[in-house]
Amino acid sequence: MYRLLTLVLLLFITGCVENKKSPYRTERINFIYEKALQHVTDRQNLARLEKELSGYDAIYLASKSNRQGAQGTKELDKIDDKLATILEKYGLEKAVMAFKEKYKHKNLMQQTDDNEPLPSDKFTDQNLQKLWSQAQTGKFSQKELHSLHGELKEVERKMRIYEDQLEDFKKVPHENSIHHDIENIGEKTKKLKAANREYNDHLDEVHRRVTSEEYSPFSEPRVKRLWKLAQENEKLSQHELNVLKDELSHFESQLKKIEFHKEEVSRLQEDAEERGKSKTQVYENLELSIKHEKLNRKARKLEKYLEEKIIIHREL
Repeated sequence: MYRLLTLVLLLFITGCVENKKSPYRTERINFIYEKALQHVTDRQNLARLEKELSGYDAIYLASKSNRQGAQGTKELDKIDDKLATILEKYGLEKAVMAFKEKYKHKNLMQQTDDNEPLPSDKFTDQNLQKLWSQAQTGKFSQKELHSLHGELKEVERKMRIYEDQLEDFKKVPHENSIHHDIENIGEKTKKLKAANREYNDHLDEVHRRVTSEEYSPFSEPRVKRLWKLAQENEKLSQHELNVLKDELSHFESQLKKIEFHKEEVSRLQEDAEERGKSKTQVYENLELSIKHEKLNRKARKLEKYLEEKIIIHREL
């Protein structure tokens, strides 16, 4: 009798747990809800989220019954993106990442099993599109390319999140405003830095995978070095990083100008040696060499200023 009662009790508890864990009909919405319960503590927010998840539960069910081939997969990706936006409103960025990570491989296998061609849609960001084009001419299999495309789409989504956070941050009244709110600015800054870190870390990861090199928005080695120093400095605010990035862009433009000038000086010297040097040519070459040296000094001075600016922030 005791064993029978114990068995009934266990079955009852198991049933309650299963019902509690599975309030929705689709696996992915139940997965999201389980994560939400760990993070959303406000009851009103949780109630609103439950209502929105119910709507998406029905959408996923309808999508599942109508889904066919590549078109259906694209439609599912659109629904995923909309759901991700909803989750971010509730501060569930980590749940979004876990959600995407869990299901991207499942979607990928569905595509490759059906021998679907590679996606033809282009990326809005030029750097991402360039990286995708480079990947297609490289060493990757069809399956790996599908995976890479999904990764790049995820990077693109994180980039949009960062850009939205940046726009939101710009709207906050700052220090000289009568509506200045330190706590609000602190919270917005924290979110902005987190979004920037998520975006850059993922981009760097994919970039390394495609090129075997660390990602940098710059091409000149001297500028890359300074940008890496700045990225490693946690004491720099996002605003300071943006300002520094503009200054580094100016520095890179100077270096490219110097390189062009150097090539021009070399070309003129070669022409002079072939044709014989006249007094005018000697004077012009000397003038160009002096100008080239001035440009070099100016660039070295700017490089030193930028490096000291980064190091001083690190030591403060």
